[in-house]
Amino acid sequence: MLLIGWVLRQLLAQAEREYYDPASIQGALIALESQLTEGLIDEEEFERQEDVLLDRMEEARRWAHGTP
Repeated sequence: MLLIGWVLRQLLAQAEREYYDPASIQGALIALESQLTEGLIDEEEFERQEDVLLDRMEEARRWAHGTP
């Protein structure tokens, strides 16, 4: 049972590192801009998704510094 808890904590820690990785967020912003440029999404959808990613970037900064 202890091993399962340890594995779950490791998985959660890895997921958090990936989610809050600034390079990952930057890549998503670049991909989003490409979608807009290629006409795959409109300006409204771009702005909505961009806001989500920028909020995530701010969360990542707080997470990296250990602040809520």
